[in-house]
Amino acid sequence: MELNRQNPQTLGDKIRVAKEFADSYGPELLDRLLQVVENDHKMPDTSQPPVNVQTNDILQEVEKAGFQINHWLTELILNTNAEVVRDAIAVVAASRRRGTLRNPEGMLVQAMRNQWRPNISA
Repeated sequence: MELNRQNPQTLGDKIRVAKEFADSYGPELLDRLLQVVENDHKMPDTSQPPVNVQTNDILQEVEKAGFQINHWLTELILNTNAEVVRDAIAVVAASRRRGTLRNPEGMLVQAMRNQWRPNISA
């Protein structure tokens, strides 16, 4: 185990979090989680999303639709099919027109997760 002596506050915080987790869920689960993390070399690096033209396009569409994008929402958008994102934007836009919307970003997240489709009516 490598100890970070340069920043003991951070190390102390990490130890406290681990202790709270172990107290709540048991040390066996903490051990299993550590094994998964240490053994799984296939875990994607989500620190920087891949940047390409299509990625920029969908993010720009979401921004142009009036949503405030943060890191978490960016990750969700990048990991969701572009058509699902566009449908979610349309669902939120319809709700905005009806005046029944309190949290557009929250509704966008729900619409993407549940793959809501806009109501196409004549």
